[in-house]
Amino acid sequence: MAPNEQQQEQSAFEAEVLRISRALFAGENEFQGSTYIGTAERDGVFITADSVVIVECTVSRRKDKAEKDGRKLYEACLAKAREHPFKSVKGYFVTREEPTADQRLAIKTLGQPLVACSFTQLRGQLVDSAKYLELRPFYPFGSAREPSSGDYEALKPYVAVDPTESGTGDPYSVTSVSDEVKNGRSVLLYGDYGAGKSMFLRELYRRLAKAHRQDPFKPFPILLNLRDHQGQVRPVEALERHAREIGFPHPAQLVRAWRSGDVTLILDGFDEIATPGWLGRTSAMRDIRRRSVELVRRFCSDSRPTTSVVLAGRAHFFDSENEMRMALGVRDDSLFLMAGEPTDDQARRILDAYGWKESLPDWLPSRPLLLSYLGSSTSFQSSMEETFGCSAGEGWHMMLDRIAEREASMEMGVDGFTIRKVLERLATQARRSTDGLGPISQEELTSVFQSVCGYAPDEGSYQLLQRLPGLGAMDSVDGSRRFVDVSLADAARAGDVVACVIEPNAASPLMEMTGSVACLDEVGIDVAAVQLAQEAGASSGRAYASAAALQRGGVSDAIVADIVRVTARLWPGDEARSPISLHEIELRSFALSADAKSYDWLAFHDCVIQELDLTDYDGYALPHFQNCLIGQMTGVAGWSALPDERFVECEVAQFDAQMSTGKGILALKTTPMNKVVLTILKKVYAQRGTGRKESALFRGLDAKHRELVPDAVQRLTSAGLVTTARANGNRIYLPVRGMTPRVRRILQAPQVSKDNVLDP
Repeated sequence: MAPNEQQQEQSAFEAEVLRISRALFAGENEFQGSTYIGTAERDGVFITADSVVIVECTVSRRKDKAEKDGRKLYEACLAKAREHPFKSVKGYFVTREEPTADQRLAIKTLGQPLVACSFTQLRGQLVDSAKYLELRPFYPFGSAREPSSGDYEALKPYVAVDPTESGTGDPYSVTSVSDEVKNGRSVLLYGDYGAGKSMFLRELYRRLAKAHRQDPFKPFPILLNLRDHQGQVRPVEALERHAREIGFPHPAQLVRAWRSGDVTLILDGFDEIATPGWLGRTSAMRDIRRRSVELVRRFCSDSRPTTSVVLAGRAHFFDSENEMRMALGVRDDSLFLMAGEPTDDQARRILDAYGWKESLPDWLPSRPLLLSYLGSSTSFQSSMEETFGCSAGEGWHMMLDRIAEREASMEMGVDGFTIRKVLERLATQARRSTDGLGPISQEELTSVFQSVCGYAPDEGSYQLLQRLPGLGAMDSVDGSRRFVDVSLADAARAGDVVACVIEPNAASPLMEMTGSVACLDEVGIDVAAVQLAQEAGASSGRAYASAAALQRGGVSDAIVADIVRVTARLWPGDEARSPISLHEIELRSFALSADAKSYDWLAFHDCVIQELDLTDYDGYALPHFQNCLIGQMTGVAGWSALPDERFVECEVAQFDAQMSTGKGILALKTTPMNKVVLTILKKVYAQRGTGRKESALFRGLDAKHRELVPDAVQRLTSAGLVTTARANGNRIYLPVRGMTPRVRRILQAPQVSKDNVLDP
């Protein structure tokens, strides 16, 4: 090594030893350091009311260096002992690496009050970072847990889902964030529930811990779960409580290490700190939120400028990003990151850790947490053994339970069942809006909680309401919220519909909905069907009777339509005992069942239907449509394929192309196998994510083509274009995520397609 490099290395080492020594020995006089004793300069001299500590340090591993510096250190200690006869005197000979045996012997030969130690040993007097890093993995990392067991240690391998920088949209890997943090930059990571924030911080912690073990000069990470520090506003108290929580024997050491700038501080869950003094004052929400993160703000302001502070929490806890930045007190040069969603490949790798090797259904949610819920669910594990997955309804029904249980684990006093009911009631409340997603005012949040629980929210419950999964800030002025996850909102809306069917005479918020409200989409219908199928007393007769009773009571026809569609999904062969007419509702889709016998009892008047799916129409009596606007008519090529008396003064914006209909496909000049493959693709991908029953795949085919269905299904499954599931005892065939463009190309030009799923 060149002399200049050696000198720079020694200087850097001296500076680091001096910093640690000041924190350990300087007491209130933090400006003490190198000084002269007689005519000789000493690396560090620290004098307090009770003691004198002298420090000599070196990067050399030579014995003669220890002998020379040791004699200087010994003489300095004798001089200070004569100068301060009533104070204890100690001399430290500090090496960068572990002292060699010769160096230890040289210092030991000189005798008391000298001691030889490595930099790690010296630093250990400030804080035993090795002990902290040993103990911390045995305590939870925020909400990062194995969904099936709640275990926070035996987690599946981390699958990186890169967050993106706010403003630029540039992705940041955990490696990139780690590099930024090592350089002293602070980070704010925010996102919705289940986006993998705690898992990201856990992986960041592990990398920083590894870097510290490899180089003890680097700060070591301290990761606090802020939910453990409700009511605390002083960083010192929080650090000491954290030490006791993980079993660290010297809480004051963490405080010293933080004050000396010797740590990287990671704070997980800024939205999970309850605010004492909540009195239901919705007019002071912003001030309440600001007070709730007082601890975080003090950590940011009281940490040394060189200390990197990493924060994470749910963005929608605040009304705007600006409020979030100001309330948390984050530094202006911080890196602001938004938690991202996994790609199809990352989603596959998440489920692969649970043993799922098949194609991903198109309805599958994007959030890592929800993917983990599916992967770890008992029903999903059983399905894997049979090579089947979850249907959309079963999957979302299970995930709502898991989401609610997870939130309940963060808030003592409110169980998962209650949280799900609150979420379902809020989703019902949002149905009054045009898109069915909101807004939901702060007053409505409070009143819904009170109507479900029977009492007003306290400070902890208030925090729960502010960070409910799937709700995001809509208006920064009034603090209103809206559902940001369409599928979650639709799944949650099913709860009150099912309750209304089971107990039509019980009080329900649906009874108050007499005007225009949003209808359930296919996911909501699927979830409601799953729930209703689990009720022993449920039947088509009872369900249709409930629909008729609600209609007579003046309830919105949108609610009646939901019950009708769920009932037709569950019991397609049964008919309503009396005709049902639906007026002035808007449906995103309405699909006729392949197993239906007749829809003669059902009528639509002055309705808007974005997509009417007749792919499974098999000649039975269609519903009556009067003065309806239909966007897309799927499964038929024009009016000639439909009975005129069923569509009176209706307008259809677009029919299917002739060759895309069932009859058109069968008329193509291609092999029988190709015709069956195309027919199955058309049916499976026509319906929005919820798939088709196995029986539907045979509809419209003659005996010769029906014999080819099993082989065609096997071909499509092997090609990754179709996946299977079980729902209510039926086998369901589902679209595969990411395959819609490929299927569309096949169906648009089947006779010239070169796709290998077709015979040449």
